[in-house]
This record gives sequence, C-alpha cells and structure tokens, in this order.
Amino acid sequence: MRRLYVVATVVLFFVLLQFTGVYSNLKPILANVPWWMYFVLAGIGYSGYRAWFHTVEDRKLDRVHIEEEGKIYMERIEEEKQRRNQASGE
Repeated sequence: MRRLYVVATVVLFFVLLQFTGVYSNLKPILANVPWWMYFVLAGIGYSGYRAWFHTVEDRKLDRVHIEEEGKIYMERIEEEKQRRNQASGE
C-alpha cells in the first residue's frame, strides 16, 4: 500500500512539473549535474528509507519483547499470590 502512495506521489509531482512549466526552468540545471550525482542522491534516499524501515522493525520487536516480559512478570505475580494463599491457609 505504501508503494502505491509513493508511485502516486511521484506521478502527481511529474504531472505538476509538466503543467506548471517548472521543469523547463530546471532542465538546464539538471543537465549540468554530473551523472554520478544522481546515484549519490539515490543512495542517500535509499539509505534514509532503510534506516526508517529498520527503525519501524526495531519498534515492533521491542513491543513483542516487552509483552513477553510482561507475561512472565504477571505469571510470577500469580505464582507468588498462590504461594502466599497456600502459606496463609495452612
């Protein structure tokens, strides 16, 4: 679904550039940029995307880990309650 949003945004941006005439003003500037700069910019964009992606994945893993630790903690509390109830009932 995110890819659809990205593609739609790129297409919308391209259409706006074509109809507003901004592209004709940018064309001489883009023509003077060395070809390797496009790879550098693409690498920066990809690196940012991967950093964001891994941050989201780390948050998901942290949530799962916290929930598991919480379950263990609640089990210990229940065991302690049962132990105290047995000790006080004797």
